[in-house]
Amino acid sequence: MEPAEVEEFLGRCAVMAVGAIDADGWPVASLAATTFDDGTITIRIAGDDPVAVAAAGPEPLCCTADEDPSYYEIRGVIVHGRPAPAADGLRMPVERAIGFDFGRLPH
Repeated sequence: MEPAEVEEFLGRCAVMAVGAIDADGWPVASLAATTFDDGTITIRIAGDDPVAVAAAGPEPLCCTADEDPSYYEIRGVIVHGRPAPAADGLRMPVERAIGFDFGRLPH
């Protein structure tokens, strides 16, 4: 996916899987309501959620979303960034993003 397609895709994501590494080094993940605006993802997640607790550490978060009307139409985006606490959850400026589109692969 091109950068503009990634931004358009993120703009439509109402829910993303959000992953982090906890203090013991284990991966944790939750589904969270999200919005994307001006290069930043807002993640609405309870303060006691394991991902929110892990987000207080130094490691970045990984957010993923996909859509799959059929196998050959699977598209998605993976985003990394370092979150900061916000009144409504976490705000994470997008540091890296990559999109994938199975429909563009030869089959």
